[in-house]
Amino acid sequence: MYEHFIKKLHESQTVAIFMHINPDGDCVGSALALSKFLTNMGKTAHVFLEPNNPLRYGLESLPLVETINANELKTYDLSVAVDCADSSRLGTSSLDKFIRAKEHFMIDHHASGVPFTEEYIIEPKSASCTEVLYKIFKEAGKKYIDKDIATLIFAGLISDSGSLSFSSTTKESYLTCAELCDYGIDRISIIRSVFSETTKNAFTLKMRIANRAEFYEDGRIGLLSFFEKDFKETSTTQSDTDGAINLVANIKGVSVALSLAELNPNAFKVGIRTKNGVDAGKIAGYFGGGGHFSASGCRIYSDYETAVKKLLEATRKCLTDL
Repeated sequence: MYEHFIKKLHESQTVAIFMHINPDGDCVGSALALSKFLTNMGKTAHVFLEPNNPLRYGLESLPLVETINANELKTYDLSVAVDCADSSRLGTSSLDKFIRAKEHFMIDHHASGVPFTEEYIIEPKSASCTEVLYKIFKEAGKKYIDKDIATLIFAGLISDSGSLSFSSTTKESYLTCAELCDYGIDRISIIRSVFSETTKNAFTLKMRIANRAEFYEDGRIGLLSFFEKDFKETSTTQSDTDGAINLVANIKGVSVALSLAELNPNAFKVGIRTKNGVDAGKIAGYFGGGGHFSASGCRIYSDYETAVKKLLEATRKCLTDL
C-alpha cells in the first residue's frame, strides 16, 4: 500500500522533515518518529520547525525534541511534510527549505487537506498522522521501530484522539496502542505529560475564561473567548489554551464548542469541537480553515464582535442543516 513512499525512503540518503506552525503532539510525534526511523535505516534526517514556534507545555519531554532545527544541509534528496494540511501552515522559512529538496512528499490525515505535493499519503479515517506513519513503518521495516519511535507514535495518537475519546478513534487506534505497549513505553507518563498535565498559570487562565463562557441556541452552542489581556495577566501564551475548549464541549447539551483566541485586535484563532452529528470541518470551511469532522480550526480576520457574529452565523447554519 505504501510501496512508492517506502521506495523513496530507501533511495534517499538525506531527508528533511517539516512540521506545521504551532505544532501539536501529533505533529511533533510524527516528525520525530519519522526522523528516528530514517536514522535507524542509516539515513541522514533533520527536523524543521518555523522559527519562533516554541513547543507547548508537555511536549518538551518527548524523545529527540533537542534535534528540532539542530542541523541543516544546503539541500536534501527528499523533503516530507507531516500532519500539515496546507503549505501555508509550514511557515515562510520552512516552506523555502521544503521546496529546495529534489523531491517532495506529504503525509497527513486531515479530510480538509489540500495536497501541495504531487505525491502524498492522506488518510482521513486515521485518528492521527502518527497512526498512518506506524503502518508505513511496519511495512517498511518493523526491525527499525524502537522504544523512542513507539513513544512518539503513542504520544501523537493520544494527543489527536483526545486520549482515545474522540469520534475519530477506531478499533485500529486501540490495536495500535496495544502494539506500541509491547515496546516498553511508559504509557501513563506519556498520557499525563502530553494530554492531561498543565501548569498553574494555564489552569488559572482556563478557569478565568470558563467563568465567562457564553451559550447560544438553548445551550447547543458554547463559546470561550481569550483576549491578549488574559494572557498578560496570567503570564500565559496561545499554547496554554490547548484543551480549554473541552470545558465547554463536555457539557451535556452542547453540540458545538467554539473558542476565539486573540492574535491581535483584528485577528482571532478559532477552535471548533462538535458532537451529535455536527460537522466542525464545515464550520471552519466557511473561513478557509478545516481539520476533522469533530475537531477543526480556522482564523477570522476582523474585530471581536464581527468575528463572533460571523462564527455564530456559520454555526447556526450547520445546526439547521442537520
